Amino acid sequence: MKNKIGWCNLTFNPVWGCLNHCEYCYARKIAKRFGKYMRFIELPNCQYEHQAWELMGLEDFKPTFLYSQFNKKFPKKPQRIFVGSMSEIAHWEKRWMEVILGRVLCYPQHTFQFLTKSPEVYSKYDFPKNCWLGLTIADSKYFNFNDYQKFKISNPNNLKFVSYEPLLDKIFVNLEGIDWVILGAETGTRKGKVIPKREWIDDIISYCMRNDIPFYMKDNLELIHPCNVKLFPRERG
Repeated sequence: MKNKIGWCNLTFNPVWGCLNHCEYCYARKIAKRFGKYMRFIELPNCQYEHQAWELMGLEDFKPTFLYSQFNKKFPKKPQRIFVGSMSEIAHWEKRWMEVILGRVLCYPQHTFQFLTKSPEVYSKYDFPKNCWLGLTIADSKYFNFNDYQKFKISNPNNLKFVSYEPLLDKIFVNLEGIDWVILGAETGTRKGKVIPKREWIDDIISYCMRNDIPFYMKDNLELIHPCNVKLFPRERG
């Protein structure tokens, strides 16, 4: 569960798969390479003990519940745990989310970080207070202002954050009500890879500094912008 993401200590991936087909997706490549070694389990009626089948591959990257990943142990000491780095939580089945949130409830000492491009999923569930709810904003092409406004007022007991990762064009939104901001560049070597411009980053950083919003800059921005700040939000309550 250890990772190179930086803004979390561990990842928790009980579900692999996404239907978004983003050109820059790293998770799809990982699934195609390693998916054949995974195992998954169906959970009818939210029961844990049912027959497991060998998963022959995740080449199509269809959202799949992986029992071996769900059942991994968490450390005792408090950690920041990113839930779903190999999937899009908006595509999860309701029963999957319910059993995952049930497990989250058993570990109040940890912070569980969720992230999605479709924030309406948050209004469908009662997330424990130790969950941080995040929204990915990569470019203006797919940004939905109404969904964003609903995201900011939904789940009032949970910390909210915006992730500009990967930052693909000049996009700025009103961050009032947002507790934390992440900035990062596209990874990988695909043809057409976008390198963010310094002025795109400047706009976001300037706003955060003026409004006392902590922000975390990924290491992959070091060659673009000299401001290498890695701040974390203050816990609510």
